[in-house]
Order: sequence, then structure tokens, then C-alpha cells
Amino acid sequence: MIRSFKYHIDRKTIIKTVLVLLLFIAGAVLLYVLYTGGAFSAWFVSAIMAIVALMVLSVPRRVVLLDDTLEIQCISDITEINIREIASVRKVEKRDMRWIILLFGASGFFGYYGKFFDLKEFDTVTIYASEWNNFVEITDIYDARTYISCREADEFIEAVMQAKAEYDELPPEVE
Repeated sequence: MIRSFKYHIDRKTIIKTVLVLLLFIAGAVLLYVLYTGGAFSAWFVSAIMAIVALMVLSVPRRVVLLDDTLEIQCISDITEINIREIASVRKVEKRDMRWIILLFGASGFFGYYGKFFDLKEFDTVTIYASEWNNFVEITDIYDARTYISCREADEFIEAVMQAKAEYDELPPEVE
């Protein structure tokens, strides 16, 4: 079974991305005007371009459910979660996400991805989201939590649970 769930960027994320890019451009122009070009403004532009490139390469694109693996596909990276290692999958309300703060990653720049800290549970979580809405929590057998945004959350949860049930029914020789 192969099922794919695409990420959909919402208007708020697009606005935040445009504002951050405009801020970077304004900073570069301001440094160029203040220092009449020079090495400082060149270093600033180079550093900002490198940061933007690194962040763009981490943007999540889709979640793919294969027979035995759940893949979270980013532009340059794939995070794989083995189906038999998934302990639970559940929808998360937006109000429950207010306790989560950014540690390292992006918070609105082309999406929300990286390591975040849950103040309520006092634990770190990994988030791959294109919008701060429609969250699904995937908890593995090691108690690591991964949050994804999925507009088809009910279908996603049903597909994962069905894949997990089918995989658990396989005889030991096939695994």
C-alpha cells in the first residue's frame, strides 16, 4: 500500500515567509547604504543566503505511507518511521500546540519544522508542518513524538492504523 499526503501551505505561512524575506532584503540594503558596500554587507548577504538555502532545503513536501515505513519527505531529507515502531497516532487540537516553543528550526519561514520544546510535557518534539493547524502526533515505541500537519488527518490516521494492523498480521518469516 502506498499512500501520499501532500503538505498545503496556508496564507499565514506565506505572509510570514514574505515578511522574513523582506526583512532580510531591507537589512542587506541598509548595510549596503550605511557601509557603502564593503566586506561587512557582503558577509551579511552571504550569511543570510546560506541560512535561507539551508532552511529551504528542510521544507517538508509530503508524507508517504509505504507498506512498512512512514516517510516524511523534505526537499533534501527523508525521515523514516518504521510502521512496527509506531505506538500511537492521534489528532492534536490547535490549542494544545500553544505550549510548544521553537528550539531549533523554522517557525513560519516556509513552514514549521525542526526541534520544538513542549512546556506542558517538558519534552522535545520534532515538527514537520506547513501550517500551524491540522496536527497529527505520531508517537513511537521509544516515546519520541513527531508532529505533522495534515489536512486529511482522519484519513491519514486510518491509513496508518490499517497499515500497522496489516503489518502485525504478517507471519514472522515475512518480516
